[in-house]
Amino acid sequence: MSSFKEQYAIFAVPKGRLQEQLQEEIVHLGKKCHAPTFAPHTTVLAAIERPREEVLALAAEMCKKVKKYRINFTEVARGSIYYQCVYLLVDKTEGAMAAGAAAREVFGMTTGPYMPHLSLLYSDMPQEERAKIVQHEKERLFNNPDTRLVDTGFDVDSLAVWYVPEEDKSLAGWCQLAEFPLAGEGAAA
Repeated sequence: MSSFKEQYAIFAVPKGRLQEQLQEEIVHLGKKCHAPTFAPHTTVLAAIERPREEVLALAAEMCKKVKKYRINFTEVARGSIYYQCVYLLVDKTEGAMAAGAAAREVFGMTTGPYMPHLSLLYSDMPQEERAKIVQHEKERLFNNPDTRLVDTGFDVDSLAVWYVPEEDKSLAGWCQLAEFPLAGEGAAA
C-alpha cells in the first residue's frame, strides 16, 4: 500500500452495458480534459478513515440493513470541488437517500447534506470550463443517438467498498476491496 492516509468509500456501481458506456464516457472526458479516469460509481459514503478490517465488517453489516433500490439520473451538472467537477445528478429517491443515511448511521459519520451523483470528470478546471463540459455531456448523453445513455439509471443490489486515498488525485491507488449484497426488495422508484 502507498504512503497515503488510509481512506475508504462505499460505492453503488452500475453493471452491464450501462457500466461500459459510462466507463467509455469517463475515458472520453479524461482524454479530452487531460484528467484521470476512474470506474463509474455513485458514492454512498466517502472519507471513511478506519482500519480496513473494520470498514469491511461495518459495510457488510450495513448492507444487511439496506434494501435494493434504483438510481435514476436527472441531469448533467457541475460542482465546485475536484471530485464533483462534472457529474450526473441522481434523483433523491427514498431508496438512494436511505442507503446514504444507513451508511452514515453505521459508520457514525455526520456529513453535509447527501447529494447522490455519478461523476464523469474529476478536475480543478475553472467553472467556465465545467459549464462547457456540462453542455457537451448533455448533448452526448441525452440527445445524440450515437452516444445517448442506454439507460437513465440502474438497479442497485449490492454496494462495494473501495480503497480511495483522497490525496491520490492520480487515482492510481484506488481499488475495490469487496462487494456486499443488499437486503431484500425495496420500494420501486
